[in-house]
Amino acid sequence: MNINIRKDFNISDREKACFIFGAGEFYGIKTETREDDLIIAADGGLKYVKELKLKPELIVGDFDSSGLPENEDCEVMRLSAIKDLSDLSEALFEGIKRGYSLFFVYGCTGGRPDHTYSAIQDIARLSKDGVRVFMFFRDYVLTAVTDGKAEFPETFTGMISVFSHSDICERVRESGLKYTVAEHVLKNDTPLGLSNEFTGLPASVSVGSGTLIVMFELKTDREEGADIGV
Repeated sequence: MNINIRKDFNISDREKACFIFGAGEFYGIKTETREDDLIIAADGGLKYVKELKLKPELIVGDFDSSGLPENEDCEVMRLSAIKDLSDLSEALFEGIKRGYSLFFVYGCTGGRPDHTYSAIQDIARLSKDGVRVFMFFRDYVLTAVTDGKAEFPETFTGMISVFSHSDICERVRESGLKYTVAEHVLKNDTPLGLSNEFTGLPASVSVGSGTLIVMFELKTDREEGADIGV
């Protein structure tokens, strides 16, 4: 699976996207929405959707972090509190069922660290099926790459780190960054990919076999609908 950050983060070039809002930490939206995008509120994430004046098509959750929504002009999917998957997992599956393969996930970090780790596992698993998920922290974005490449435009600045989600990731390469990596092996018990830097050149991270977790800094000048320089 290949990821082109310039394309995926550009509202006019990217394909339709599914935006999912959870009830965790939220620091403003950094990717603009358009008419053919799908908006899903996962449980208490509805409050962020309303703050942004977006119209959700679906609200999904067991509503343990908020009351059951009333008088909402959209579909509501109520889940049992006794379930195997998280509200985010269910929201991701619903987005995929409705034909989306590009996801921007907000409000799904912070709070309980086990929920954040669960989200990372979702992102890694879906990357194996060619589904691109970007999860937003305060100043960082997390995604996954399986047997492919993530490309970054020259406008990106700041830090980037790469970790093996698979037991072993083979033929890992990093180019256009402060530290160049060629044909390296990363293991999921050794954080050798921590703290590389963008240099003002087009950059890429690739893996020949396995799934990488890629975390990169996203510097923006404004909070809502931010111009990220791509």
